[in-house]
Amino acid sequence: MKKIFLLFVAVATLSVGSASAQGWLDALKGAATTVVDKVTGGQATQIMLPGTWSYNAPAMRLTSEDNLLADVASSAMVSGIEDKLVKAYSFIGIKQGSCTFTFNTDNSFTAIMGKHNLSGTYSYTADTHLIELNFTSSLLKLTPMKGYAYIDGSSLELVFDCSKLMTFLTKLGSKVSMLNGITSLAQNYDGMMLGFGFTRNK
Repeated sequence: MKKIFLLFVAVATLSVGSASAQGWLDALKGAATTVVDKVTGGQATQIMLPGTWSYNAPAMRLTSEDNLLADVASSAMVSGIEDKLVKAYSFIGIKQGSCTFTFNTDNSFTAIMGKHNLSGTYSYTADTHLIELNFTSSLLKLTPMKGYAYIDGSSLELVFDCSKLMTFLTKLGSKVSMLNGITSLAQNYDGMMLGFGFTRNK
């Protein structure tokens, strides 16, 4: 019954427009947003994305046969990748308390990643969960990054192709030697996507 009620709330809210988005967001806090995403074609994530999110841990997903991304964070087989990501992130200052992403409703974003303050614009495609980040910070010469955004309750995952993430981390100052081990392990999994896990700021 609870899931049915949540689905009803989601569909009803989407039908009345963005004015009710905050009410829907409040109703979904702590709920399984992924359930609603399936019914609304990813629009639950789209509506809940604006806001400030604080980094808490690496994120990992695998592309499944039906082209959806399956959560593999609980798999013991990828614990080695997670450990190496934690070290690579920490080296450039990406750790709890020093990394945030803020998505605005005008499709702009700002991010604090260690000592780097980033900004730019983003686009999100609801039915595929595809997100593209276009950076305006010129010193680092960051190229656009395409990845995937998933929200479940108060948690957000931003994941990217392994090679693109490694390039991004290198430009932020991570050591190539740290990243080579991650790349080698990730190559053992077809369609491995790596990135960042966040929780919504209250």
